[in-house]
Amino acid sequence: MKTPRDPKREEIEQYQAYGEYDYAYRHPPEERNRRGQRADGAKDEPPMPPLSPKEAAETARSHARLVTTRLIVVLAVMVTVIILLQGLVFRLTTVYVVGNVTKTPQQVATEAGLVKGLNMFSISEDEIRDNLSSDHTIVFKGLQKDYPNTIYLYISERQPVTCLQWLGLLYTVDAEGVVIDERNTTELPQGMPSVIGLSISTIHVGQKMEVRSQEQMQAYLDIVSELELQEYRSQVKEMNLSDTDNLFLQLTDGISIRLGTGESMRAKIGAVRTDIPYLEQLGKTAGVLDVSTPEDAKYSPDN
Repeated sequence: MKTPRDPKREEIEQYQAYGEYDYAYRHPPEERNRRGQRADGAKDEPPMPPLSPKEAAETARSHARLVTTRLIVVLAVMVTVIILLQGLVFRLTTVYVVGNVTKTPQQVATEAGLVKGLNMFSISEDEIRDNLSSDHTIVFKGLQKDYPNTIYLYISERQPVTCLQWLGLLYTVDAEGVVIDERNTTELPQGMPSVIGLSISTIHVGQKMEVRSQEQMQAYLDIVSELELQEYRSQVKEMNLSDTDNLFLQLTDGISIRLGTGESMRAKIGAVRTDIPYLEQLGKTAGVLDVSTPEDAKYSPDN
């Protein structure tokens, strides 16, 4: 007896015979009735109609306005934060002064106008330089800010290294020829060479002295520079610059030094430092040591 045919089963077997792939639907397609309706009774939403060019442009403008508004809000918040930081955090609390000798850090900071509580961003080098220019003994070298609240102030102090008398007054002068102070006395300070022979035209405290002979001024600068560098200024009692071809020094021990011209001043001062100790060992306390040719210095005793 034959088994009745099942047309649906034969269709499936025939399909598997012609292909090696099995297909399984993860989400089976929704079944629809003959009228095209979904089996669950829900209705499909109608497709959105395309925007017109005018509507698309308006949408783009609205998006741009939204982005701009958000950006403005962010910038406003950032500006507010910066203002708060400047007002509360970046305020000067500490000043370190580097290079002071006779003045205290508090004195220098006060003259510079650096007071506690200043806004760090408002402090400028030009303003500090202008403030310190009122004190001719201070030379402004630079400024360094260490945020949030510290400043390093670099200076140097003008120190008197020589003295001279002019029109009955005593003046002290630094190594650059700047007049430090003026005194109504004829008593020379100790340990400071006295300068004679300068052809002075004008002299004012806080300014560089004006000399009619530029050669004399250059000789002064060269001699003082080497005496400072070689630490020999304290041994010099007098500097005679009247003749720039025959410059003289008078030492504290009584010996005169003939320098000749202002050339090779480093070698000449070096020769003095070398030869004077030898003469002292010989008991020489007077006479002239000629170092105009430094490699061939000659000593002449007083006649």
